[in-house]
Amino acid sequence: MDGKLSGSQSQGSDGTVGSDARPSDEQLLPPDLIALAQGGACIILGAREADGRPVAGIGLGARIDAACTIRTYLDRKPNERLLAAITAGSGVAVTFSRAVDHASFQVKAGKAAIVPADPDDFAEVARQCAVSGHELNELGLPPQVAQAYSTFDPSDVVTVTFVPEQAFTQTPGPGAGSPVRK
Repeated sequence: MDGKLSGSQSQGSDGTVGSDARPSDEQLLPPDLIALAQGGACIILGAREADGRPVAGIGLGARIDAACTIRTYLDRKPNERLLAAITAGSGVAVTFSRAVDHASFQVKAGKAAIVPADPDDFAEVARQCAVSGHELNELGLPPQVAQAYSTFDPSDVVTVTFVPEQAFTQTPGPGAGSPVRK
């Protein structure tokens, strides 16, 4: 995973949050990281509650557009505290990790928005959940555990959308924690 950490991002065409524009040849995330994020990765979202305490949630899938706007999909009910923190103005940190080899990266943004899920995205969320569930089964997790991480109720799905301002390699090893380089 090679990527170059560069300046801040522009606001997405769908009105999502962001900051300064970035030319397309200076994307924060290189194609291999985008593929990892959209390839059935395990997704952990983090934020801070009003009193500063951290709160985390589990994502179902993600989509990253050409402007590098990230949309993460998650079930509302088990992530209510996380969603409340984001609604109150917390920034987000999101880690994407592939279960089979622990290839991982993290992105951070000072602000994010919660928007209704687009039903047109549910087929992609289902695909990513199926990949994740298959990988967890391959690792020997009991089927019911893998299924718990890879199923969702479309009527409960919301989207957390943001433009990352920073990206870090999180794959275990000597480079963990270093800025993504292109």
